[in-house]
Amino acid sequence: MFFYLSKLIRIVATPSSLFLLLASASLLCLLFRSRVLARWLGVAALGLFLLVGIFPLQDILLRALENQHPRGAWPTRVDGVLILSGGLNWKVLQSRGVPAMEMSKGRVVGGFEVARRYPDAKVIFAGGSGALGKAAMSEAQGTRAIFAQMGLDEKRLVLEQRSRNTFENILFARQIAKPRSGEVWLLATTASHMPRAMGVARKLGWAIQPWPTDYLTTPSGVSGYFQYASNLNRIDMAVHEWLGLLVYRLTGRAA
Repeated sequence: MFFYLSKLIRIVATPSSLFLLLASASLLCLLFRSRVLARWLGVAALGLFLLVGIFPLQDILLRALENQHPRGAWPTRVDGVLILSGGLNWKVLQSRGVPAMEMSKGRVVGGFEVARRYPDAKVIFAGGSGALGKAAMSEAQGTRAIFAQMGLDEKRLVLEQRSRNTFENILFARQIAKPRSGEVWLLATTASHMPRAMGVARKLGWAIQPWPTDYLTTPSGVSGYFQYASNLNRIDMAVHEWLGLLVYRLTGRAA
């Protein structure tokens, strides 16, 4: 139930969805000749669009997430790296034979760099399918081809293919890894996703070290004024992560 509710919240609670809902409600009010309500809904939709499109609010929201777990120096030794999934278009991979990655590319590249530097480290990629319907292949299966292209020895790669969200990613990966006291494990995921992922790891008692793989903001300053399409996409990402962090904490899935 949690999985389906989280998908529903993601659909309706992002700024782009709210804009469409307000605009659609305004048009419906016009059809039913409720002009006053239509006017106010239209103003609200336009205001939201201009606020998000003109001002780079996404930088403020994303930076607050990305600054929570900065990447440290390379450890002396690493026993294993856990790489979290974040979006693989399996239909493109299946039909064209070429991997089509969405958010996971930085995570895969960053995780591969860890694996390259520490040839004895275990490599776990966690990702089933986050689709509401049935997927023909898991994200882990699709990502196997990408790691092969990059030159990672297939014998080193362990795939976790049951998980549908961040909580299950780390829960099932921990069952595979069976981390021992004193082992050094790195968690490779997007910097803005790291607070939620680390909250889950702490909740599950896994003393894994954060290893953010890619950022969308600089340490200070803002940019992106009047970049409507880009700003709308990035603020959707930011709101999604903040909502996810809040819901995970409220439901006890993250410390």
